[in-house]
Amino acid sequence: MSAPKSAGYVTDVAYVPGFYQHLAPRAMRHVALLNRIVPPAVADGFRYLELGCGLGRTLTTLAAANPQGTFTGVDINPQHTAQIAHDIEIGALSNARIVTSDFSQLPDDLRDLDFITLHGVWSWVAPDVRADILRIASERLAPGGLLLVSYNAMPGWAHLQPIRGILRQYASLRQGDSAQRARDAVNYLAYMRDQKAKYFVDNPNAATYVDTIRGQDPRYLAHEYLNEHWTSFYFADVAGQFADAGLNFVGSLPVHTNFWDLCVAPVFHDLFRTTTNRLVTEAHKDFCANTMFRWDLYGKQPTLLPDVATRIRVADDLWFRNPKPGVQLPITVNLGVVNSTVDGGLYAALLGMLAGRGMRMSEIIADPRLSSSSDTEIAKAVDAGVGMQLFEVSTGPVLEIDRSAAATRIGMPSAFNRAILAAELFGGRGVPLASATSGSAMTLGDLDAAILSTWLDEGNDDLAAAVDALMTRRDRVINHEGQPITDPAERRSRLATACDSFRANVLPILEEQGIVVREG
Repeated sequence: MSAPKSAGYVTDVAYVPGFYQHLAPRAMRHVALLNRIVPPAVADGFRYLELGCGLGRTLTTLAAANPQGTFTGVDINPQHTAQIAHDIEIGALSNARIVTSDFSQLPDDLRDLDFITLHGVWSWVAPDVRADILRIASERLAPGGLLLVSYNAMPGWAHLQPIRGILRQYASLRQGDSAQRARDAVNYLAYMRDQKAKYFVDNPNAATYVDTIRGQDPRYLAHEYLNEHWTSFYFADVAGQFADAGLNFVGSLPVHTNFWDLCVAPVFHDLFRTTTNRLVTEAHKDFCANTMFRWDLYGKQPTLLPDVATRIRVADDLWFRNPKPGVQLPITVNLGVVNSTVDGGLYAALLGMLAGRGMRMSEIIADPRLSSSSDTEIAKAVDAGVGMQLFEVSTGPVLEIDRSAAATRIGMPSAFNRAILAAELFGGRGVPLASATSGSAMTLGDLDAAILSTWLDEGNDDLAAAVDALMTRRDRVINHEGQPITDPAERRSRLATACDSFRANVLPILEEQGIVVREG
């Protein structure tokens, strides 16, 4: 009898909920376009499958943000899928469903898929499960469809893999569920580090990494480090396996990783100018950047876009916008490895043009203010600007609101957003609220979520006092410089400042994204 597909995988504790914006169709479609690949059309509907969806927060949020799509999640853990089914029901998501299954027994109707995603799966499952994934990609992804896979990457993990090994070894000797055993193992690792174990002396980055994992949720640590088949991969090995399944490498996320001059030090630029093989380039980039984690996009029978005019003709339904109209050039951006400075007339013009509701690529290129630049130069500048976080990409223009008029009563049209806001309030993880305008979500921190929840329930009158009362009922404190504020007057003053900031900075974005609306 063969071992169950869950063998070696942590199933006794649930994973932590989280929203991952790279899994949004808009993100995948944009990466395909900037890499000159035709993305799936979405206006008239699309089919989306997430393999190993965990607690499904990304799946359900994207379903709420993309009502024209059909979303299916698959997970082997019934504790996960029961929660997802509950979220689908209370969020009234008629376009989402959940399947409790391993990857070898998917329903027959899951075919001709436009998008397949898997995050937190590839590096953590047994080889036969990865074989199932490749079979699904080969047989069930539609021609022209896109698949996004994330995984722990080499060489970034080379100096940290011993940490995972000792964590799992020590955890196997402890009692309790996987979360408790992970917590014990991390404490043991910290003890070794503090006692100057030579591995940590010789590897200062590993010593620092211990503090990173000590602050993480034990449930996350259990799923990240205690799975039997945990491994990391070189890009070339993963690309080779997907090539054997009939899928070609398209690009990667975050967006800046598609531009070598944004993620590779200038000393290496000549190497990339002379290397025309994309697979070789990606492998070189991982060494230059010491890549630790990859989000890679693959396509089945992808169609190449010969020029920008063709891109506009086949897929001109993404909008680009400058979300910070006051930004001034030059701007220096650090995306983890190198500093990139943005200056020059083209970017200056784009920042001004895109400071409103946003524009489609066809409108940007046709604008007479850019007549001195070629179509290719303009498109590359816009796409790179998204990578540098100067511009944001969405599925439609933001809604026009009157920022001069103060809002009093507000409402939240989405039943899903209302349910998630209530369920995740003070969860310490951020609350993702779906936006059909962006095709993705906006994530609020605990305090902003508390202010929004209070305003929705009680209105804007004496908002700080109402938030204070809510936090008191929920036994929540406000910290300053790591210490809780105990003086009532200071606490109220800081809450009043936070509410003013919410009114000025957060509420307008929520309105522009269609997440909240003014009433009355």
